[in-house]
Amino acid sequence: MKSHYSRLICLALVPWFTPVLVFSTHAETLRIEHAPVTLAVQGQDVLIRAQVIPGAQPVKNVTLFYAVSRDAAPYKVAMQSSGAGWYTGSVSSDLTTGLKQLLYYIEARDAGDLTAETPWNTITVKAGDGMAVKQAAADAKGRSWTKPALIAGGVILAGGAALALAGGGGGGGGGGTSDGTATNAAGTYMGTVTLCAQPPGSSSSCSSHAMAIRIDRNGTVSSDSLHEGKHLEGKLSGNDFLLTTSVTETNGTGDIQYLGKVVNTSIAGSIQGTLTTSTGTGTYSGNFRAVK
Repeated sequence: MKSHYSRLICLALVPWFTPVLVFSTHAETLRIEHAPVTLAVQGQDVLIRAQVIPGAQPVKNVTLFYAVSRDAAPYKVAMQSSGAGWYTGSVSSDLTTGLKQLLYYIEARDAGDLTAETPWNTITVKAGDGMAVKQAAADAKGRSWTKPALIAGGVILAGGAALALAGGGGGGGGGGTSDGTATNAAGTYMGTVTLCAQPPGSSSSCSSHAMAIRIDRNGTVSSDSLHEGKHLEGKLSGNDFLLTTSVTETNGTGDIQYLGKVVNTSIAGSIQGTLTTSTGTGTYSGNFRAVK
């Protein structure tokens, strides 16, 4: 459960007995920077990501606590480092099935056992759109997968992609090559994506649509419909991939990351990103799922 620590204030006496208040810079600098996840889809993994800024001591561990209500004892999941102070953890799709709400908070602990915590955050869990999956299958039959000269998206392979969905349920993608890339992932996956945008100071708005993702035998992941109007392309790393794109909204600009994991003959993924406007920074969130 959450615990509360008082900050240590030391009173030092210098010559002439002049009192000086000395605040521990250690206690002041250990902190967690996190854009709360506000929306999830039933039956899909929920990705939680945060950046931990250490103080005088290095970070020892970061933990995700989540529960179905304030009265329930929270589950505890160790968040994994993905470099540059970023940590990721996920709530299994087994738990989100049938839920309408999920609560969570993050705790960071350093080598001196000082802790920092986020407030409790509430995730609204919505039912998925099964009709979108059927429509995607029909749309993908005649789709031409030609690679344009300019690729709008990209891929980041610096640790985060492989770890981002490590806590998700399901089996692996099967056998792989010497570099760990799955060999049975090739094919076209059809499903639905739900993208939510929450500008600063505003409520979240979401939209869903059918989409398709293709993985070729060389492990290249591409999609012309995951983000409407964009061609996204990247590389499979083990069973994981990360596609990114920059977008221009009517009220600002944004950067969005689509983190996916191949699980047997399906893909489960989460969406995260930032939306920058003249009034501050908002967030993108959401999920996507597809089957081969």
